[in-house]
Amino acid sequence: MSPWLLAASFFAAGAAAIWLYRRTTPALPRGKRIVLGALRFCALFFILLLLLEPVLRFVRHDEKEPVVAVLIDDSASLRLASGADTSHAVAQAHIRDILQHIPPAARGADVRYIRFGSDLDANELPRFEPDSLALNAFRTNIAQALASTEERLRGDNLRAVMLVSDGRYNTGRNPLYVSERYPVPVFTAVVGDTLRRQDIRVQRVLTNEVAYVGAELPIEVGIRAEGMGGHRITVSLAADGETITSQTLEIPPGNAEIVADLSVTPESEGLRRYTVAVTELPDEVTHRNNRESLTVRVLSSKRRILLVAAAPGPDVAAIRRLLARNAAFEVSPFVQKSAGAFYEGAFPASLADFDVVVLAGYPGRVSDETVLRRIGEAAREGIPVFFLLTSATSIPRLGIISEDVLPVEAGRVREDFMEAAFQTTPAGNHHPVMHISGGDSEAWSALPPLEYSRTQWTLPPDAQVLATVSVRGIDLPEPLLAVRRRAQHRAAALLGAGTWRWQNLPEDLSRFEQLPAELFANIIQWLTAFEDDRPVRIYPVRDVFGGGESVHLSGQVYDESLNPVPDASVEIRLISPDGVEFPYLMQAIGSGRYTLDAGALPEGAYAWSATVHRGEESLGSDRGEFVVGSLTLEYREPGADAALMRQVAQRSGGVLLDQSRPESFIEVLSSHLEGASDTISQTTEEDLRKHPAFLLLIIALLAAEWFFRKRNGMV
Repeated sequence: MSPWLLAASFFAAGAAAIWLYRRTTPALPRGKRIVLGALRFCALFFILLLLLEPVLRFVRHDEKEPVVAVLIDDSASLRLASGADTSHAVAQAHIRDILQHIPPAARGADVRYIRFGSDLDANELPRFEPDSLALNAFRTNIAQALASTEERLRGDNLRAVMLVSDGRYNTGRNPLYVSERYPVPVFTAVVGDTLRRQDIRVQRVLTNEVAYVGAELPIEVGIRAEGMGGHRITVSLAADGETITSQTLEIPPGNAEIVADLSVTPESEGLRRYTVAVTELPDEVTHRNNRESLTVRVLSSKRRILLVAAAPGPDVAAIRRLLARNAAFEVSPFVQKSAGAFYEGAFPASLADFDVVVLAGYPGRVSDETVLRRIGEAAREGIPVFFLLTSATSIPRLGIISEDVLPVEAGRVREDFMEAAFQTTPAGNHHPVMHISGGDSEAWSALPPLEYSRTQWTLPPDAQVLATVSVRGIDLPEPLLAVRRRAQHRAAALLGAGTWRWQNLPEDLSRFEQLPAELFANIIQWLTAFEDDRPVRIYPVRDVFGGGESVHLSGQVYDESLNPVPDASVEIRLISPDGVEFPYLMQAIGSGRYTLDAGALPEGAYAWSATVHRGEESLGSDRGEFVVGSLTLEYREPGADAALMRQVAQRSGGVLLDQSRPESFIEVLSSHLEGASDTISQTTEEDLRKHPAFLLLIIALLAAEWFFRKRNGMV
């Protein structure tokens, strides 16, 4: 507050009090007038003071000693410290030898011990006993441990971090990127053997996430072998404990990676778990990385597509190739030969056997009206339809199908075409049909133009335009790709002929060759997507959980009008691989949403069922399955990575502990902490306007003045 304003308030209050009590009626002695004037002066002065918004500021100076954070890796990979994968005692003894150098190096500092794996331990320990290490964290995230430590100790005088780890991270960013910009030096100490030892491990397993009943599923297995040359190994694929197939390989000399090609043909739908295993040899450092689990969602069958074409042509051939590129589609083509006849034979007696109908230029000029009406009736009964315009299309005959089915209807028909580029709309950019890798607006405009009919197209109110035409760089509102969704009916229409051009791209556009196939795949998947109107919808956040990872389920509950139900009781029963049931109750988080954290579960395939009640009323049920994988991630790379630990120290300004010569480490850390105590000033402010004492004081002063005035007969 300005002293000038304070002085002005003082004189203003004094002047007002003197002017008011220089004469009184009735006349009072001078002493009484001074008392009344003093009361009025104090009341006015405090009122003016509060109007100036006074703030009382307190400054406290605290001297904080330097803080050294010791981050200790508690992940399972440290079990390999001595070459045996159950060596808790050896790893703990190694860490104990490292930690004994901390007190002499950090004399006078506040040492905080923190364990980490995928996350930091919630508790900071004043002392730490290596015997308390469980060495069971299923992931190692060094970068997150460093970043979280900086955030957690932001208000303290953090001066150094001591990182005790084997340097094998398998989650999160590369810790080198964090250490380069770290605010304090990171001193590192390596736990474990830095020498390469003999080992065979499953390096990778590549396969499709989705398979189909009766269709062969290829599985590629990459095996990494170190120092095991000359041995013969068997790579096997098993399900439910029974071997399905296997392959025998010979390991070449030295360190090498070999590949085994396996396959399986699923016989039933659902979530299927397979295990890839490699022969366990006696000289390996560990056998825990000789197997890997994978999970595949098996669907009952492929999407059955009825492709009806008006006539043979390059567009029809291109459409067939684009659909055939997706292994999930089973295409049955029927190309018009003459009135009522197709090259492939008789038209299917029932369209109910198909999941979607693709009209490639159909109907043409000689199309059978009976077939047209059958397609229209099937579409109105719920079979999705995808119409693609070609030069063979008879647009006037399209009305037999399009009425109340397609997202477009022909108004004034014109026979001529113009070249038009594909231009996505703002709505299209957010529609799942257009969610394509690399499919931005520039990519689509780079594709060869299509032949656009000058026919005037109209759209029903529930249609949505995903792409319009661009002619010579001018964007026009005419629809090029439109979709329609109403109740259980879905349809799409591509109004540009010449899709064969998208299949014959020049070399400079080869990077866009995947766009048309992905577009067609997205359209088919959107058309055949399941409409989920269930009142109870429970699902795991993922189909496969890692070993040691918490299993989370989410859910939504609706009433008959599909309004969210926030007060339901959602009971979950988990069924373990050995048939044991575990009951849980989901927690409501508002707006009809529910969540469950079942914690870490043992490896295996689990089934679950959900029943939902509100009071005595049953709202519905749901069921499903998920898989918990084995804990192999920590054993992928046995041994320590001393090079990474050394670089983390160097880039942050720290040093690597050499246990054969710890003196230099102690000297560097001690010199860094010398004189590192910091005086931290903490300022607190208090707004006097909000303090009740001032209000009470003003009221008391005015009340006292009123009392004396009344006692002396003043008005």
